[in-house]
Amino acid sequence: MHFFSLKKFQVLGLLVTSILVISGCFNFGSNPGTTTSKPTANDRIRTIDDLKYDFTIQLPREWDVIEKKDFTADVPPETVVVFRNNIKNEDFTANVSIIRTELQTPKETLEYAKEVINRQKNGLYNYKETKRDLVKIQIGDKNVDTYLTYFEAKKDPGNDVVKFMQTYAVKNNAAYIALGAMSTKENDNNAKTVEDIIKSWKLK
Repeated sequence: MHFFSLKKFQVLGLLVTSILVISGCFNFGSNPGTTTSKPTANDRIRTIDDLKYDFTIQLPREWDVIEKKDFTADVPPETVVVFRNNIKNEDFTANVSIIRTELQTPKETLEYAKEVINRQKNGLYNYKETKRDLVKIQIGDKNVDTYLTYFEAKKDPGNDVVKFMQTYAVKNNAAYIALGAMSTKENDNNAKTVEDIIKSWKLK
């Protein structure tokens, strides 16, 4: 798919066994909705403070913030917000999405992470985990063990392989995934930016 010829924007978000495809042209105004931006010491970075879903995340000032009110009808309701690189790629534009689901039974963060990883292995084409780090994520006033997982996969056999980074968190009865997606051709600087965004994510 060629971004400029078809004038389409594609975001992949991964929820348990399937990749959620968000496609279409998103236009949103200056109204921040449930999110607010705060200044940081680095004027190239801004902190997004989501008041509805109680998380903060840092991203480059030039990245786009696409909120629920600007999603098209085909966007799964579990997707909370999408952050998109403003530099478009003809094959696939790098993005980070936050996904939230209600748990039927209580789970610890690591237990939830392992379940998601195992289901993705069975539910995605050409799944290949390249790295898994045990890291800490801030949830409220605690630092909780979680995974930062790096993998490649396809939504369908005919699609291109996409590179993913994701981490996980559980707070009360809600489970979250912060998911970065990018082309396998993405340069190292943009890949590092996606990784930094995901690592900056915290639940309040």
